[in-house]
Amino acid sequence: MQSNKKMIFFDIDGTLVTEGTHIIPESTKKAIRLARENGHLTFINTGRTHFNIDNKVRNLGFDGYVCGCGTYIYYHDKLLFSSTIPHAECLRLIQLMRDCELTGFFEENSHIFLDELSPYSGKEITDARAMFGARGIDCLPFDLDESFTFDKLLVFFHTRSNKKAFLEGIKENYTFIDRGRQTAEIIQKSCSKATGIQFFMDYLGIPLENCYAIGDSTNDLSMLQFVPNSIAMGNSMKEILPYCAYQTTDILDDGIYRALEHFGIV
Repeated sequence: MQSNKKMIFFDIDGTLVTEGTHIIPESTKKAIRLARENGHLTFINTGRTHFNIDNKVRNLGFDGYVCGCGTYIYYHDKLLFSSTIPHAECLRLIQLMRDCELTGFFEENSHIFLDELSPYSGKEITDARAMFGARGIDCLPFDLDESFTFDKLLVFFHTRSNKKAFLEGIKENYTFIDRGRQTAEIIQKSCSKATGIQFFMDYLGIPLENCYAIGDSTNDLSMLQFVPNSIAMGNSMKEILPYCAYQTTDILDDGIYRALEHFGIV
């Protein structure tokens, strides 16, 4: 057991990278470099799937990645774990969304798909397509052949959506993560940001008390509740604050560096 080595798990959006402007503060880059020089391990733990992690994030130097809220796990670019929703179940979820009149996009490890036949296509989808397009990512229409699968969903509700029926249809096998503004992530119940941390604890023999998690939003709750050393950014959603052991400053006010300094990691 590597009893002195610590593992630090970082969310991306709002934690490492500013929302909208996508800035990584120089103090954040320094903190991650110093943590690794001090013998600790650093990991991305994100709702993004693997292909959707920018090179500027990868270039910070991480030992591994927990992607898609625990559905894919990499260590030094080697895939160690994956979990995909079976084809027939993907078809059921798509039909459920159409029946309940809501829309969203479907994420897998190397693509993002849009349902072009959704009964509702609003500003959220237009904005998402523009955002991904600006980063060189195509949101693809899908072909419902037998090879089509995905790993997680991001859904958007509107006034016509039958939210109650949708929640009833997913409650057995999925976790519903409310992201605010009528948006939610739908994750396989067997996977989470917390299961990603547990995987690396078992794989590397590092105890829970040496694990740290840093996030800013409700999709970080599973990892923030799991580790004793849970850190909220200064710019966090207020909903996560009761579950964090420490709140650092805002992302642009050296939040990452101050957090790692507080815990003696740098």
